[in-house]
Amino acid sequence: MLKDFDLASVQVTAPYFANAFEKVTQYLLSLDPDRFLAGFRAVSEGKDPGTEKGLELYGGWEDSWSLLRGHTMGHYLTALAQAYRQTRKNNQELNERLAERINYTVSQLKACQDHSPGGYLFASPETHFDVVEGKSTGNQWVPWYTIHKILSGLINVYKYTGNQEALEVAARLGDWACERTSSWDDELQKRVLAVEYGGINDVLYELYKYTNKTEHLAAAHKFDEDALFMAILEGKDVLVNKHANTQIPKFIGALNRYCVTGEGFYYQAARAFWEMVVRVHTYVTGGNSQSEHFRQPGLLDATRDNLNNETCNAYNMLLLTRGLFRLTGDVRYADFYERAFINEIMASINPETGMTTYFKPMGTGYFKAFGTPTESFWCCTGTGMENFTRLNDSIYFHKDDDLYVNLYISSRLDWEEKGLLLTQQSDIPETDTVLFTVDKAPAEKLSFRFRVPEWLAEGQEMKVKINGEEFSAEDIDGYLTVSRDWQDGDRLELHLPLEVKVSRLPDNRNAVAFSYGPVVLCTSFGAEEMVIEPHWASVKAVIPYGKDFKDYIVIQNGTVDDWLANIENNLIKTPGKLEFTLRGTDEDDNFIFKPYYLEYKERYGIYFYLQTPDSPALKEILESRERAGRLVEATIDVVQIINDQYEAAHNLRGNSSGGYHEGYNFRQAYGTTDGEGWFSYDLAVNPEVNNYLCLKYYSGDADRGFNIYIDDRLFVEESIQARTPEGFYDVQYEIPAEWIKGKNKITVKFANRGPGYAGRIFDKVLVMKDLEE
Repeated sequence: MLKDFDLASVQVTAPYFANAFEKVTQYLLSLDPDRFLAGFRAVSEGKDPGTEKGLELYGGWEDSWSLLRGHTMGHYLTALAQAYRQTRKNNQELNERLAERINYTVSQLKACQDHSPGGYLFASPETHFDVVEGKSTGNQWVPWYTIHKILSGLINVYKYTGNQEALEVAARLGDWACERTSSWDDELQKRVLAVEYGGINDVLYELYKYTNKTEHLAAAHKFDEDALFMAILEGKDVLVNKHANTQIPKFIGALNRYCVTGEGFYYQAARAFWEMVVRVHTYVTGGNSQSEHFRQPGLLDATRDNLNNETCNAYNMLLLTRGLFRLTGDVRYADFYERAFINEIMASINPETGMTTYFKPMGTGYFKAFGTPTESFWCCTGTGMENFTRLNDSIYFHKDDDLYVNLYISSRLDWEEKGLLLTQQSDIPETDTVLFTVDKAPAEKLSFRFRVPEWLAEGQEMKVKINGEEFSAEDIDGYLTVSRDWQDGDRLELHLPLEVKVSRLPDNRNAVAFSYGPVVLCTSFGAEEMVIEPHWASVKAVIPYGKDFKDYIVIQNGTVDDWLANIENNLIKTPGKLEFTLRGTDEDDNFIFKPYYLEYKERYGIYFYLQTPDSPALKEILESRERAGRLVEATIDVVQIINDQYEAAHNLRGNSSGGYHEGYNFRQAYGTTDGEGWFSYDLAVNPEVNNYLCLKYYSGDADRGFNIYIDDRLFVEESIQARTPEGFYDVQYEIPAEWIKGKNKITVKFANRGPGYAGRIFDKVLVMKDLEE
C-alpha cells in the first residue's frame, strides 16, 4: 500500500494554488467559533436552537430554520487542522493562531458534551434521531449525515494536531453511536439507512483505528449497505435518480472496511462503483450529477444545465479515488484524480474572495455562482474549506524506496525519513517542461517514479534529462522510473508533449469539449446580467428570459469527424498564451478557448454542438432559435419566478412561498376559510393588441383550485388538471380587451378558493401578444 506524506512535508508554491490556500485560511480565521458553538451550547442546556430566541447562529444551513445545524463545525475543524498541519514548518505565527482556534473550539465542544447524556454532541436535539427511527413524529433531515461531519472533524483534529481532548470527545460520541445502533434489528436498520447518512460508516471505521474498540467497528458496520454494494458489484446501475452525494460516501466507507478487516467484497464493490460513475456518469471535468442526482447511464448531454456537478460529489469522488490509488498504485486513478482536482476542485473557488460553488454548470451560457461568507454554509461550503487546506496531499506518495510523483504542480517536498529535499517547478500546461531539483540528496539510492499522464500527445513520448543529459527511463505500469544515487544539486527535467484532446458525450457524439494537457477549455460569453436565483439547496445561475448564447459551431468543410481528426490544425494555440482559436468554422477567431478552472467572472461554454451547414440537426437548431426569438418578440412582460430582481421589479406582494421542483422554480400560497392565501404581480400590457396571460402548471397538483384576479376582478376560476399525467403543461388565457383599455399595467393576483393552495405557478408569468408567423 502506498503511503502519503505528512501535510507538513509538502509545500505548494504554485501561485494560484498558494493563493487559494491563503484565501480560505483567512476566511476560516474570520469566522467566529462561538456562532458555530451556539447551537451545541443550547442543546447541552436542554434547549432547541430551532425555536430558542436570541441565539447568535450563522445564516444559511446553520440558521435556526435548518435541521443541518452543526454540520459546518465538522468541516471547520477539519479545515483548521489541515491548515495547522501545513503551516507547522513554514509559518509559525499563522500556525499558532490556528492552534489557538482549534484548542478553544474543541474545549467548548467537550464542555457541551459533558452536559449531555451518553456522549451526545450535536446542534439539534436527540429527538431528531427518534424521528428517523420512527419512535417519534416531527421534523428531521439527515442527522446521521451531520454526526459524520462532526465526528470526522474531531478525528482530524487529533490526527493533524495531536489534540488528545478531540479524540476523547470523538470516542465518547462514537460510544453514543454504538449505544444508539446496537439494538437495531434489520427492519429498523433499513428504515434508518433510507435517510442520507453521509459517510458515518467510514468515520466510525476511522475512529476504530484509533480506539481499537470493537463496539465502534460494530457500529460502523450498521451503516454498510451490503445489498447496494452487491448490486453495483454485479454491474447493475441502481444509481439512476439517486442523490449522488448520498451514494459516494457509502463506498468510501466500504473501502475503509476493507482496509480494516481485509474483506475483499468491500474493496471490489468500491472499485466497481468507481468504474461505473467514471464511465457513464461523468463529464469531461471529472464532475457528475444533475440537480444533485445521478441520471440515466450515459445520458449526459440531455442533462446538461445550470445544476450540474455538485462540488461535494467531486470532493468525495477524489477521496474514493485517492483510497483506491493508495491500495493499487493504478495510474488510472491518478489520471482521474488530476482531471477532477484541477477541473472540479480548483474550478470551484473565487480566487479573489475564497468563496466556493455548489454547482458548476455544464450547460452553455451559464456561470459559476459562489456562496457568501456568513449566509450560505452549504455542504459545499464546508467541503470547500477542506479542499483548499489540503491542496498538497496528493502530489507525492511513497512506498519503500520509491517516490511517486502524481501531480505536476510547483511544490517542495521534505522527505525527512530519507533525507530528501526536492523542488518541483512546473508551468504545465503553459509549457511542456517540468524541472525537479534535488536540494538535499538522500544517503541511499531512491527511485523517482513520474506519472505518464493520459493527456500526453498521441504517438509522442515523455522524455527525461538529468543534469542536461538525456536519460533512458523505463515505463513501469504507467510511471517513468529513474533509479540512482542522487547528488545535491541534481536537476531532472521532464518533457511532456501536449496537444488538444477531444471529448464527446455518449448520448450525442456531436456534443464536444476540448482540453489541453490536464486542463479543460472553455470560451467566455461576458458578464452581462449575471442573474442568480435561489435553489432549494443553494443558489443557481440563470439565463435571463430573452437572452441567448450560441451553443453550436458550424464546420465549414467536410464532416464533423474529419474536422475533429485534424484538431491540431483546427483549434490553434496562440503563441505565448494559453488560449486557442478555431479554424474552418463559423466562429474562427471569435470563440477564444481558455482554461475552464480559471474562469470565475463570466458566463462560459465547455460543450458545443458541432454541425455541418446542411445537416438536419443544424436546421433544427436554427428553427428552434427562430421560434424562441418569435416568442421573445411576442412577449409584452415576463416575471421569472423566485428571481429576486424580476419579482421586486414586478411588485410581488402577498403571503406566498417559493421552491423548486423538477427543473422549475415555483410560487404558491396557502389559505384557509379564515385567511386568504395570495400573491400578485404588476404586469405590463399593451391595449393596442390582443393580450394573453400565460402560465405553467404541474399535473401532480391536480384538483388544486384557486382564483386568478385582474385588478381585483375575478378573471379565472382555475382547477389544475392531470393532463400528462405527472408532467407540466402550459395554459394561455386571453385578457378581455375592455379590461385593459387605456392601461399600460395590470395587477394579476392568485388566491385560494376555499381551504388550500393558490398555485403552484411554475417558471414564468408571461403577458404575450399574438405570435407573428
